Amino acid sequence: MAWAAAETILCDEDDTGALVPPGAGVCDRAVRGLDESLARSSSDLRRGFWVLSVLLEFLPFFVILTPRRMTSLPLARRLAYLEALENHRIGLLSMLLVAFKVPLCVPAFEEGEELRGTGFDRATLSTRRIMLAEGVRASQEEAA
Repeated sequence: MAWAAAETILCDEDDTGALVPPGAGVCDRAVRGLDESLARSSSDLRRGFWVLSVLLEFLPFFVILTPRRMTSLPLARRLAYLEALENHRIGLLSMLLVAFKVPLCVPAFEEGEELRGTGFDRATLSTRRIMLAEGVRASQEEAA
């Protein structure tokens, strides 16, 4: 269930507007980070997260009126479901999504291309960040 949520949260659009799922390595890293943090937490928190997982799995029927579990929805419908949760008028449903979004996104953006995309890809925190000259940055953006 967490893998399907990570795939949906981290998906992107290509040039034509079609949804592109992230690589399996990114989803694995996100789910592994969530799993490891829950493994080090209290039993009460693990039970609470289990309840949240069940809710996230079975709420598509009530949120987007689709009689299927979240993990059985295609990527586009899962994205519509998570966006509906995020924008729901009941704040607790929005917080349900946040309960998964934050612990999945933090480890997903800690390595690889995702980290480079954030601009914080220094070797250490004390390493100075090398700023590109304006002309170099413009040529790299044109090349991309």
